[in-house]
Amino acid sequence: MGEFVKPTIGEVFQMIDAAIKHEPEKTTGKEGVYQFNLQGDTEVTYQLIIDEEGPRAVEGKKKDADVTLIMKEDNFRKLVEGTLNPTAAFMSGKLKVKGNMGLALKLQTVLNAFEF
Repeated sequence: MGEFVKPTIGEVFQMIDAAIKHEPEKTTGKEGVYQFNLQGDTEVTYQLIIDEEGPRAVEGKKKDADVTLIMKEDNFRKLVEGTLNPTAAFMSGKLKVKGNMGLALKLQTVLNAFEF
């Protein structure tokens, strides 16, 4: 039995990308550009873009963000897994939000629509 290896952040975003492209209807009404600035050994940026071209997750900054979420990589993993509540993370300072707070609140329903 091998040790469970956590997927890289890049792999997590590939899973998100595959899931939202497989069931794009689950992102209807949540259009916008969600940017994630994630801090680990280095800082990486990813975007979740939901627009007329369809939903997708991309590495780097492709479009101007409507909302930017800043957190540690480990906390992002917990957010995606559903073990960290975004509101609790925000209130405790584990998550910083810049930009459209209403859009940030919709992110939870996007992530909850899928199982990763």
